[in-house]
Amino acid sequence: MGIAKPIADWLEGRWVTPAYAGWLLAGLTLCFLLAAANTMVGWLYVLSGINIALLAIAAILPPRSLVGIQVKRSPIPPVSAGDRLTISIAIENQTLQPKTLLEVRDILPFVLGEPAEQAIYLIPPKGSSSGFTTIRPKNGGFTAGIG
Repeated sequence: MGIAKPIADWLEGRWVTPAYAGWLLAGLTLCFLLAAANTMVGWLYVLSGINIALLAIAAILPPRSLVGIQVKRSPIPPVSAGDRLTISIAIENQTLQPKTLLEVRDILPFVLGEPAEQAIYLIPPKGSSSGFTTIRPKNGGFTAGIG
């Protein structure tokens, strides 16, 4: 598995990184394609072609669904241990088409807690969606100017 990490890093910096299921489907596709070339069996070529089409669709649609989305997060104010902290996020759709089935993951500084996740079913055209997270930091003395 020494070659997978450099490939994943290259993909992350230039395009999209496949999830575990994507890597699994790519591996199965390669096995089907090699088996088809070895045995010259037509249905293995068909399976390989279907898998390549699925991988292509899965690689093209996610970046395309993010075009025209603008995310704004409020700055994180200075907090102490035990204080309640509210962070708000506004997601704007600047296109004329609705954006559906998005997942927003706010990766907070590690001393504040776990990443906040929210699923959004629909953002209407030229509309927006907002959300907020309330956390209590366990570690004290943290100030941040992330923006």
